[in-house]
Amino acid sequence: MKIIDRYIIKEAAFITLIGFFVFTFLLIMNSLFVMSDLVVKYNVDFFRVAKLLILILPSQVAVTVPMAFLVGILLTYSRLVQDNEYSGMQASGISVRSIAIPGVILSLALMAGLIFFNNQILPKANLEYKKLYYEIVKTRSNILIQEHEFIRSFDNYVFYISEKDSRENLLKNIIIFVKDKGKERETEPIKVILSRKGRLISDEETLRIALKLDSGIMQAASYVNPLKMNLISFDTNFIDLDVRGVFRRHQNESELKGTREMTIGELLNEIRKGTESTHDKNWIYIEFYKKFSLPFAVVAFALIGIPLGLMTKKGGRVIGMAYSLVLIVLYYFLISIGQNMGYRGEMNHFAAAWLPNIVTCAIAAVLFAALFFPFLKRRLYKNRRIK
Repeated sequence: MKIIDRYIIKEAAFITLIGFFVFTFLLIMNSLFVMSDLVVKYNVDFFRVAKLLILILPSQVAVTVPMAFLVGILLTYSRLVQDNEYSGMQASGISVRSIAIPGVILSLALMAGLIFFNNQILPKANLEYKKLYYEIVKTRSNILIQEHEFIRSFDNYVFYISEKDSRENLLKNIIIFVKDKGKERETEPIKVILSRKGRLISDEETLRIALKLDSGIMQAASYVNPLKMNLISFDTNFIDLDVRGVFRRHQNESELKGTREMTIGELLNEIRKGTESTHDKNWIYIEFYKKFSLPFAVVAFALIGIPLGLMTKKGGRVIGMAYSLVLIVLYYFLISIGQNMGYRGEMNHFAAAWLPNIVTCAIAAVLFAALFFPFLKRRLYKNRRIK
């Protein structure tokens, strides 16, 4: 490897490493506040919460590595311009392609590492996090109940709690939407339970969790004939709660594993099952393509960061950081749009997962064309003079 190649790779890798720690810390700050609530408010064992935090890290790494790499590439190549090293390389006859190759090589190495990471380590960490979280919920079920939010964690019910008193274990102004299995047609009645107050009751031996409601009513109506409404009032009512059946049986991987906890091979198996798969088809395809599209982000960022850095004439690191933030926001905005449309089946699955990479590479092609244009212009001019 040439001295220049090692020089560029070493500097880009160093800045990427610093950016990785900074971005990971910033993204995990919100999780730190949530985890501290588990210890302070719900008396969850500190070591179990620390393990939860460790298991969250892989999901953050999959995001922060591409972000940090973009910063590393932009700052490295913009500094070459600011320190006139780029001009010296040009004067020595070193082409733009030779200068760009080290950044591309580093991005390909990172992409290979991320593919392995997202396929092997991330799914296992996600699954272990889910298993540990449900183990905590079994003994601290009120963790799932938060005020002023629609709670969809419990099977067959959607909750809305207006006020929550954690000290007294008291819930106030409760609205419950009942999701009866097999009743998805418009002709079937809709059930809504309203209660002034309630408490969560749990039994660690039987793993039974119930919601005791006081002073409430149950309403049932249909879309077809909304004027006919059944109304039942009650002084006390008990609702058995569960989360994916884990409160009534021992957990195993097949019960908890979703598409985000699957490897490439497992996703392919689900694709081959077709309609026999128990998982949503859109989620299966999107998660499968994400195994490759998210790692490719480092290559896309290298392709757009190299010409953008070499075209930065003033501002140096400040401009490089500004470009990085704009590109990161744009990239993950496109990820959000593509994934949401893909999950709903409103967009081709491959296009939905690869949308940000396609847009980024298209912009990179334009930037490289603009970067090479002066060289092409001078070469054409020289050829005309020779003729």
